[in-house]
Amino acid sequence: METQTIRRSGLSAFDPSTACIDVSVERRSARRDQLRGGDLADVYHDADGSVWLLLADVSSKGARSIAHVELLQAAFRRAVRGARSPSRVVAALNRLRFESADDRSDAFATAFVACLGRASRSLCYASGGHDTALVLCGSTHRHLVPTGPVIGVIPNAAYGDCSVPFGSKDILVVATDGFTECRRARAPFEQLGTSGFVRALRAEAARSARAVCTIVGAFADAFTEGEYRDDATLVVVARR
Repeated sequence: METQTIRRSGLSAFDPSTACIDVSVERRSARRDQLRGGDLADVYHDADGSVWLLLADVSSKGARSIAHVELLQAAFRRAVRGARSPSRVVAALNRLRFESADDRSDAFATAFVACLGRASRSLCYASGGHDTALVLCGSTHRHLVPTGPVIGVIPNAAYGDCSVPFGSKDILVVATDGFTECRRARAPFEQLGTSGFVRALRAEAARSARAVCTIVGAFADAFTEGEYRDDATLVVVARR
């Protein structure tokens, strides 16, 4: 089990002004008799103070998955420099399998890319078939729906941008299906789902990204009794 708070990553020099945006990542690994999946979480701090986020989930397993994740991460870091919109970044990731001679697999992936400006009170995102993305505010939540198909299947697929309010009381929660589809240990037909995230946080007043990661991770651990069938990654973003 792993909890990680990302303070700086990506290609640009770290700008202390971006400390107003807090990003944390919680990871769980599949049990030993299962092949490891391909989850990728990456954060890029731009020179203008904005923060870019990627969460992707590759369909393949094992060594092929690791190779695909490495390609996706490199493509994200190339595309995000000077990018004007998340949809252009997702489109660049989609082109990867069709243009890269190094990617001969038939793997596809879901991908969620978001950009948060330092002064902006909105979040702009694009989603290539990634189902689990929520903005939580107090007792309410909003699902961020996909804006295009999964990546790596349709050449030249179109992706849209969506802008949603994101203020000081809002929290972005994005997860791979290793969390949402994990099963209750003693009732294996019951999945955690996004409703599990909401239940975990309903009674808590936590507003830091790391606290939310810890609460949801602990709730999922209790739900599954620590037995995950797939690698699981949770990314939480909050304003300080």
